[in-house]
Amino acid sequence: MLSFGNYLVKIFKLSVKIKRLFLGSFLRFFLSPFYLLFLFRKRREIVNVRTIVVVKLERIGDLVLSIPAIHSIKKKFPESKLTIIVNSYTQEVIKNDPNIDSVIVYNRNISVRDKIKFIKALRNERFDLAIDLTTRDFFFLPALIIYLTNAKIKIGLDNLGRGFLFDVRVNPPPNPMHLSQEVLNIVSSLGIEAEEIRPKLFVSNNDREYIKRFLKELDVREDRLLVVIHPGGHFKTQRWKEDGYAGVSDYLIKRYGACVFFIGDERDKEVMRRILSLTEEKPFDLVGKLSLGKVMALISVSHLFIGNNSGPLHIATALSIPTISFLGPTPEERWHPLGDRNIVFKKDLPCIPCELGYCLRNDFGCMQEIGVQEVIEAIDSIFSKE
Repeated sequence: MLSFGNYLVKIFKLSVKIKRLFLGSFLRFFLSPFYLLFLFRKRREIVNVRTIVVVKLERIGDLVLSIPAIHSIKKKFPESKLTIIVNSYTQEVIKNDPNIDSVIVYNRNISVRDKIKFIKALRNERFDLAIDLTTRDFFFLPALIIYLTNAKIKIGLDNLGRGFLFDVRVNPPPNPMHLSQEVLNIVSSLGIEAEEIRPKLFVSNNDREYIKRFLKELDVREDRLLVVIHPGGHFKTQRWKEDGYAGVSDYLIKRYGACVFFIGDERDKEVMRRILSLTEEKPFDLVGKLSLGKVMALISVSHLFIGNNSGPLHIATALSIPTISFLGPTPEERWHPLGDRNIVFKKDLPCIPCELGYCLRNDFGCMQEIGVQEVIEAIDSIFSKE
């Protein structure tokens, strides 16, 4: 059964490569007239840059790992006004960043009329430079927004036919690399060399004060260990087993007297309900109860973060918090947590990394085979150094 599942994964991976190859070739052929039209555009020099817009409409983790590139842009053009366009659910990641002058939230659910108003407002800004930091395949919306800004110079990744929308087209990397580095490669076309690929986050004072009051109301002593656990993930395949999280939570409370906080959004509530039903000691259930800014503030005062490879993990590493994470089907070279205080659990199965949202083997082996005792030993190794 497992060998047949591995066989299916290999076939699927091959089909994705073929699809990507042929779709990319088709799009380039179909869009070739546009490439010819834009080929004769007069190339403008990147000088006297006063206004810059950056588009990053991907998920929380993608935005966090793009921060080094965003900071590098501001360092290259310190006198310019830097505007970032992001999703509503990611805006709190950067809303307090002093390197960013303006944050614009793009709402995909607005009417066509409002979208036209949105584009008109962007065009009125008369941006000198527009940069698309998108790295995911099959995501054309950011490139289209970049083009419609009518900025003097437009930069982005020439991926699957998107390049004709840009003045400066950056080739995708020939080999897999960490997302943070891939985004930095896009801005390297501006002559930027980042000194640090590890993100730096800025937590608001209001959110810090809220968490401080919150912990005081819970009567949490200052010397008590605080552990934040995030059991959620965009796909089921990204999540470690629920009884594992329950066992680890119980161990932390019994062995260390730790104050354990589970975090997540509304989609994680059912997962949290099942985890709570398996615990002997009751942790604090904050799933769906805190804004992203307050989650960042809570993580910033914690002693350990445990979770799946998702946005909160990259927030924790950016805040220099020790982490224990579970990789599952995710490519390690692209998504591993940055820094030297991280323990990553993964199983070297033949089907890894599949990058799928469902398991073709139907046993979720890459997550199920990670044992609770392994994680407990990792916890002990971290706290023995504290």
